[in-house]
Amino acid sequence: MMGMWGNTIYSSGFAIEFEKWQGTLEEVIAAPSKLMHVITGRAISNAFFGLTNMIAILIIAVAGFRVSLGIADPLMFAVSLLLTLLSVSALGLIFASAFVLSRSAQALTNGLETPLYIVSGSMFPIALLPFWIHPAAYILGPTWGVDAIRLATSANYVSSSFWAGMSPGMAIFLDLTVMILITMAYVAIATVLFKLVERRARITGTMVQA
Repeated sequence: MMGMWGNTIYSSGFAIEFEKWQGTLEEVIAAPSKLMHVITGRAISNAFFGLTNMIAILIIAVAGFRVSLGIADPLMFAVSLLLTLLSVSALGLIFASAFVLSRSAQALTNGLETPLYIVSGSMFPIALLPFWIHPAAYILGPTWGVDAIRLATSANYVSSSFWAGMSPGMAIFLDLTVMILITMAYVAIATVLFKLVERRARITGTMVQA
């Protein structure tokens, strides 16, 4: 999850800036496809590429530390991982557009990476965090995805979300439902921001300047 998020905030967040640096942003904006559609493909591919970190970690765990790996519910694990990847990608769309509208993109990237590792529960369960941080965790789609992945992975894991007393299957379903709703909100916000970016590019022409 940390690999997926790291790729998203850096690669997806700077996707538009990268086009500007390469001198191809004018062609991308002028193309028939919408700018958001182009960046969406990149965001998903960047998050998917982050899964290579998971493979490397599992290989090290098995070969180096002799950890016995097992998944309690392989189907729900795959579904949870895929939907979490899409949620992370949607969050990357917000950063991709917001970084263009802000002059502090680099500072935002460096400042948000580690806090989101912690708040989303990627480093450790959010139950270990102070209570006042929990609301920030619950508005992040990946928080619910991480919980669903852990539930699908281990039969002994107890959900740290609102579904603590429910069966693992129902808790996973509710986690994914909440994450999907949050992801839809991300897409709606990103759509508005991308319209602002495109309008700014067409009216002022300053966005394509190096």
